[in-house]
Amino acid sequence: MLELIALAGLLVAGLAVACVIGVVFIVLKVVFWAVFFPIRLLFKLIWVPIGLVMGVVSLAAGAAIIPIVLTVGIVVAVLGALAALFALLVPAIPFVLFGLMIWAILRKRPAVAG
Repeated sequence: MLELIALAGLLVAGLAVACVIGVVFIVLKVVFWAVFFPIRLLFKLIWVPIGLVMGVVSLAAGAAIIPIVLTVGIVVAVLGALAALFALLVPAIPFVLFGLMIWAILRKRPAVAG
């Protein structure tokens, strides 16, 4: 029983040490955030015009490529529809040929006047 009490004490001591270390890291994080905040703000303000220019360039490139993408999309859709049609019709070819063969054998031939 004393072993479990000692183990619980060690567990509590370990958690206390972990909490102290966690508080130290949180304080360091807050200090670094406060110190480097003006620098981060300056970089963000410098990045605004660059981001706007890159956005305009991307918009122009996207507007230029839309007709190509639509054309390729239509071609792919048509080819896909043809492939689906062939995938449905090709397995039926033997049955159609078999039916034509039976029809050729059993059809009534016209009477020949003699």
